[in-house]
Amino acid sequence: MGAEKTRPFVQQRRQIIAEILREKGRASVTALAERLGVSQLTVRRDLDYLEERGIASRRYGEAVLAERSQRGEEPTEAGPLEPQKAAIAKAAAKLVLDHELLFLNTSSTALAVVPHIIAEGVTVVTNSARAQRLPIPPSGMILVTGGEIRPPRGVLSGEFALNNVRSVAASTCFVGCAGISLTAGVTSTTQQEATVNSLMVERSDRLVLLADSSKLGIGAGFSYAPLNRVALLITDTGATDEDVQVLLEAGIHEIRRVEPEA
Repeated sequence: MGAEKTRPFVQQRRQIIAEILREKGRASVTALAERLGVSQLTVRRDLDYLEERGIASRRYGEAVLAERSQRGEEPTEAGPLEPQKAAIAKAAAKLVLDHELLFLNTSSTALAVVPHIIAEGVTVVTNSARAQRLPIPPSGMILVTGGEIRPPRGVLSGEFALNNVRSVAASTCFVGCAGISLTAGVTSTTQQEATVNSLMVERSDRLVLLADSSKLGIGAGFSYAPLNRVALLITDTGATDEDVQVLLEAGIHEIRRVEPEA
C-alpha cells in the first residue's frame, strides 16, 4: 500500500501513539518502539510532540494520557487529520436512508457521522458512552448498548454490551478502525472493543469502513473484520492509486476517496 513496509510516517506514528494512550491510558516507551518498529529515541520525540499538544504526559520510561484528554477535552489545536475525518464523516452521512437502523462504533470518525445525518427516522445504535453528546437525527433516536465503561474514551464492552448488540439487526454498520492491514484485515487496539466491533459487523447487512489514509497498511493488534467483508471504504485523497488497487485486490468491494475539508 505503497507497500506496508513503507508505513507508518511521522504523522501516522503520532496518531497511533495517541490512540493507544486513549485506549489504554498509558504505555511504555519500550513497548511503543517495539510496536511501531522504530527506535526509542524516535518514540520520545513523538511523545514530546504529543505532550506539547496536551495529549500525553511524559513520565520516566513511559507516557500517560494527559489529564485534559482523560476528561474528554479536545486539544487546543485541531489534530493533523481532522479535515480528512470531517470530510469522511460527511460523505458517510449522505449514504444514510430514511428509517435506517445503524450501528456505529466508538471511532471519532464514525460518531462524527451523526451530526450530518439528514435522513428521517434513523435509529443509531452505538457502544460509545459519549453518545449523550451527539445530536439526535431528525425524528430518530440514539440507543446505547450499555456495558462496562472503559476510560478514557468511554468504550462500552463486555457481555452486557454484546447481549444488546445481538438483539439488533442493522442495515448498515459504520465503523472506524485503528488500522487496515492486508494480513490482519480491519483492526482495533484492544480486544474488548474488537469483540464488540466484530459482532456489530456480523449483525449488519453492510459494512462501511471509515478510515483516513494514515490507517492504511497498519496492523493495530486485534482483528475484527476481514477485508472482503467491507462493502465500502471511505478514505481521503492521501490514499494513492496503488493503495486503492491493492485494497480492491485484497477484497474490499468499493473505495471512495474524498477531499479533506479546507
